[in-house]
Amino acid sequence: MTKKKLSQIIKEVNKDNAPPDGWKKEDKISAHDMSDKEVAASVDLDVSDFDDSGDMLDELRDILDGR
Repeated sequence: MTKKKLSQIIKEVNKDNAPPDGWKKEDKISAHDMSDKEVAASVDLDVSDFDDSGDMLDELRDILDGR
């Protein structure tokens, strides 16, 4: 099995699931608009798996948004 970066997997999934007329700007969901619980669940974790300060969740939001 070949290792792939998460960013490459996301690009492939988006390409494979693109609507017939393509993706539009309004289709994009920012992780910064998601709750802590939603962000944690997006990587199959719970909020309790992160630090109490919220720094790790903020960093994950940045990663998910490609920052």
